[in-house]
Amino acid sequence: MTRKMLLSSMCAVLLMSIVLSACSTSKKTEESPSASPVAPASTGSAGEVSYDPLGKYDPPITMSTVKRLDANLKLPEGQTNENNIWMEAMENDLGIKIKTDWAADASQYDNKLNVSIASGSLPDFMRVNEAQLNELIESDSLEDLTDVYEQYASPDTKKQYAVGDSIALKQATVGGKLYAIPNTASAIAGAGSPLLWIRTDWLNNLNLPEPETMEDLFKIARAFTNDDPDQNGKKDTVGIAFVNGQIGDLGIYNGFHAYPTIWTQDASGKLVYGSVQPEMKKALLSLQQLYKEGVIDQEFAVKDWAKWNEMLTSGQVGITFGAHWFGQLVHNLKVRDPKAEWKPFFVPSADTQPTRITLRPPALEYYVVKKGYKNPEALIKMFNFYYNIVVGEQATQENYYRFMYDKNDGSIQYVAFAPVHTNDATDVAFKQMVEAFETNDSSKVKVMEAKNIYANAIKALNGENGLYGWSLYHPAWKLFGKIMDEKLYVNNSFYGAPTRTMADKSATLSKLEFEAFTKIVMNAAPIEEFDKFVENWHKLGGEQITNEVNEWNNSNK
Repeated sequence: MTRKMLLSSMCAVLLMSIVLSACSTSKKTEESPSASPVAPASTGSAGEVSYDPLGKYDPPITMSTVKRLDANLKLPEGQTNENNIWMEAMENDLGIKIKTDWAADASQYDNKLNVSIASGSLPDFMRVNEAQLNELIESDSLEDLTDVYEQYASPDTKKQYAVGDSIALKQATVGGKLYAIPNTASAIAGAGSPLLWIRTDWLNNLNLPEPETMEDLFKIARAFTNDDPDQNGKKDTVGIAFVNGQIGDLGIYNGFHAYPTIWTQDASGKLVYGSVQPEMKKALLSLQQLYKEGVIDQEFAVKDWAKWNEMLTSGQVGITFGAHWFGQLVHNLKVRDPKAEWKPFFVPSADTQPTRITLRPPALEYYVVKKGYKNPEALIKMFNFYYNIVVGEQATQENYYRFMYDKNDGSIQYVAFAPVHTNDATDVAFKQMVEAFETNDSSKVKVMEAKNIYANAIKALNGENGLYGWSLYHPAWKLFGKIMDEKLYVNNSFYGAPTRTMADKSATLSKLEFEAFTKIVMNAAPIEEFDKFVENWHKLGGEQITNEVNEWNNSNK
């Protein structure tokens, strides 16, 4: 019921923090900034003082923090977690000295931070999850960032958080006060598995047209299972395959106008939970029928990402679901079988109404400032600096390899050691890449990340099969552009902190949902099991959660 995080294995592929430049000013006072790359605060003709988003503190200030470390990531020789290119830049360019109170492995970070929160021994700023944010707000332990955000956030920083009706900031706002700056995911890239991916070389082998309706898709899936699409004379292919964890998040549900795991508005304006709506029953019944026919991978319930990827690479699968990152999974297939071709499609509708895909609330986690710290605006400045280095005025190739990724060693990701980190909410790099392909004009590509994608895609199109997946980013993001431009999506209407009953019952209800959907699809339970699931969901806490969610909704109107 709470928002789902992107799988860490996918996030490793998607470390593409694309944002816009930070370079303008807004109003109020600044603490004596000295010379910096951007002009310091100054007094206007009317005596009004302007605020510098990147103004340097002189004398320097100190901010304490705690850090989460990833054991799989490393820094080059001579740099450490406390002394690296990002820490030096914070001090040299912003006059912010960062002191680390403690650091912990990612697996232990939340537990150790919970102890710090319980004891009241908080650093000046820190990265927290949703539950920790809620607890800190309730205990009145955080600075209100509302004013300093408006005063210090650069226009391009604000543009990031304005995406999707500013939902990311709303997720960090309680009682009209902004208590955190979110680490965001792209609304569209983080939407689970919204696109349909089909082996188009198999379509050609069987003389099948591309799907326009849900029935077309099912016909293709049956043919991919039964009609030897790879033309090897063996019945060794499967029409549709996916990972067990995707059972509640398949793009195919959207074709039935079902939106599992999110809250949507019904005709009366009430918020309802998508997984218990009648449209889900129709979708599950169709999947159950395909499973009975052997069209869906019969072992999906025990398949993890690695096993699923093995099926893709070996050439067994004809249809699956995923976002733009899917291309990264099929490089090896293209090397093994140069004729293999995948193409993304918008999930077709089961009726005459257009399909709309599910979008997720964009905030993944949050950066907060301890109440009483005298320079809370310093957090905003660090975000401004981060954006400027990543894709702003200082986003040069030199800085890309200095601050983001090591040119010669892919395991060295400098960006992972930045004091603040977020992802692009505007998807500017991908948009530039699509425009370059559409106009055949590489000058359209300005952002370094986009340049890398575009260059790899061109190499793939010129025959470097080991880079094949990069060429699929263009059609995928062209579809994403259509989805966003034509508003073919449904937002999660609940973006608040977990309600009281959610916190207590979410795990139980999620397990109930996962087991019910899995049994129904596998034909281990009749479709009537859905009605029993809905009844039990309401009895075991869903009804109370629905009431609490609607109380939240009414209070935010």
